[in-house]
Amino acid sequence: MSQTPPSETRLRLRAVLNAQFTAILVVCLVAAAVGGALVYTTHVDPGTETETRTVSSLTVETEYVHSAEVTEPNPVFDTGTVLEDRDTYFTRVAPVLDVDVRTSYAADAASDVDVSFESALVVRNVDDGSGEGGEGGTVYWDEREPLATETVSGVDPGETATASFALNSSEVAATADEIESELGASPGETEAFVATDVTVEGTIDGEPTSYARTVEMTIDPGDDTYTVSEPGVQSDTTERTEPVAVERSYGALRSAGGPLLFLAGLAGAGGLAYARREVDLALSPAEREYLSYRDDRAEFAEWITAIRLPESVHERPEAEASTLRDLVDFAIDSDTGVVEDPATGAYHAVTDEFVYTYAPPTLAAEGGDGNEATDGEAAAGAVGAKGAPGGSAAIDDDVALAGPWTRAGHDPGTVPDDRPSAAEGAALDEGR
Repeated sequence: MSQTPPSETRLRLRAVLNAQFTAILVVCLVAAAVGGALVYTTHVDPGTETETRTVSSLTVETEYVHSAEVTEPNPVFDTGTVLEDRDTYFTRVAPVLDVDVRTSYAADAASDVDVSFESALVVRNVDDGSGEGGEGGTVYWDEREPLATETVSGVDPGETATASFALNSSEVAATADEIESELGASPGETEAFVATDVTVEGTIDGEPTSYARTVEMTIDPGDDTYTVSEPGVQSDTTERTEPVAVERSYGALRSAGGPLLFLAGLAGAGGLAYARREVDLALSPAEREYLSYRDDRAEFAEWITAIRLPESVHERPEAEASTLRDLVDFAIDSDTGVVEDPATGAYHAVTDEFVYTYAPPTLAAEGGDGNEATDGEAAAGAVGAKGAPGGSAAIDDDVALAGPWTRAGHDPGTVPDDRPSAAEGAALDEGR
């Protein structure tokens, strides 16, 4: 049956598992426990977390819409023509500005909603702080004239509530001139604008809600024209939130990593238990010796040369080294080299008087038929009675061959012609 040499990797793995069995088992069990906890907290009972959820939302939009009707004959516009949403209007032909304040709101549900408007014309004299030593927005005087107050009830979401009023640009200019004339001075800039307070009150999404905002539109009256500057659509959104408990969610890494860690920990612990029960993790003395030899071979590779020694070298007395390390240390001290015989696998250090030899250990092959040699027999086969590496039995000058002649320095199978075979030797012994 075919046999293969034992795997060095497997031997080292067994050595590590045997030496660190408890530590590795603890790591596997901890990994399984952590993985199990992750699986439970992720997939079985993830728990809850508090989130802030919007339970109602109110969006209010307000804008000014203005126009002026042509009331005086002129060569450009027909009388009655309405000029809309312009920046500039003509004072003589269309002095009156008609203004609408429009407000609408959006909500999921609403009831009893009232929209109120309170508009006023504000004329004032201010210092905007642009001059040297300016006071930065100082109001020297102001005059406030109510324009319109209106409340629209029962406004539904999306419906527009409107308040209207009119401004005479000539009157606005006259009011400013009159105040300046009476005060006798105008230290700042005189300006005029419309301020509208908008209020929305009602039940929004089942809760009493109140909203308020002031919007402004500037008007700059002149002798020939007046300009209007309005801010466009002004939008505000208010939200009502409350904390709610929701099921905790986890990412893909934890969702998949927990089961994998749990299975890996169980598989590792089970594999260790199986290996200890079915496989002897502890190394035999021969296996430990073999690994020690392989470590020495790797460490001292630079000191070893593969050379086939002549037969004459082996006529010297031979001494055995216990380990390859001992042989290399001796060779270094003796200022000689270590030679690996490629035919026998033995290592030699040669001096003038002796040849020092180390025969590497051999192990029983894997996958045998059950008739492999024991460790002791393998060692005996590898090192003969005088330390020669090789065959199934050691040889000596006074012992008949029981296998190939593998004395160090000779090719296996090159048995001298005058050497009796094992059977002939046995017959001679009986004759004696």
